[in-house]
Amino acid sequence: MTCLRKNHKRSVYYNKETGEYTKYFTPKLELKLKYWLGIRRYPGENFAYIANKFSELRIKTPPVIKAEKYMVVTKEINAPTLEEYLTTTNDPEIEKRLIELVASILNAGIVFFDFNRGNFLYKDGEFYVIDLEGYTDSIFVSRGRSGVLYRLEKDLGTHFRNEVEKRWINISLPQKISGMFQKLRGKK
Repeated sequence: MTCLRKNHKRSVYYNKETGEYTKYFTPKLELKLKYWLGIRRYPGENFAYIANKFSELRIKTPPVIKAEKYMVVTKEINAPTLEEYLTTTNDPEIEKRLIELVASILNAGIVFFDFNRGNFLYKDGEFYVIDLEGYTDSIFVSRGRSGVLYRLEKDLGTHFRNEVEKRWINISLPQKISGMFQKLRGKK
C-alpha cells in the first residue's frame, strides 16, 4: 500500500493491486465524545451511511468495500477530480449540473461544508461525490443554512451560492432545528 496523505486528521492509502483506497480517521477528542454519545456517526460508518443515502438518490459515490468506526475502504473510480477535469476542458454545462447536484443533496436534508471541486470526480459525464465522512443529516450540525451558504460562497463564489440558494427548497426538520439553534446562539 502506498501512503497518499497523512496528517493529524486522516491518512489515505492506495492499494494498486486491488484498486482500493483505505482512509483512517484520527478525530480530536471533542469529536470522539460526540461519536461516543451518539450525537454524530463515527466517520467511517457515516461515509457508508451517506453513500447508501446517495445511492437511493441516484447520486454516484465510490463503492464502499468496508466501513468501521475510524476507517473506510472504497473502490477506485478511475476519474479526474472535477477541478482537474476543468483545467483540460471548457464545458459551460458543468457548473449548472454541479449547482443542481449540490441543491439536490441539500434538498434531501443532507448538509456538508467542504465545497470544492476536488471533492467531486467526473467520469463519462457523471459526477461522483467523494469524502463523504463530513456529510450529515443530523440535527446536531454546528452551522445551519447560513453556514452552508457562506461556505458555498467562500469556496465556489457568489453566483454559485445564489443559484444553489434559489434551488434549495426543502428544509428538513433537522435543518430547521439546526437553524433554531443557530438563532439562539446569535447566528443567522
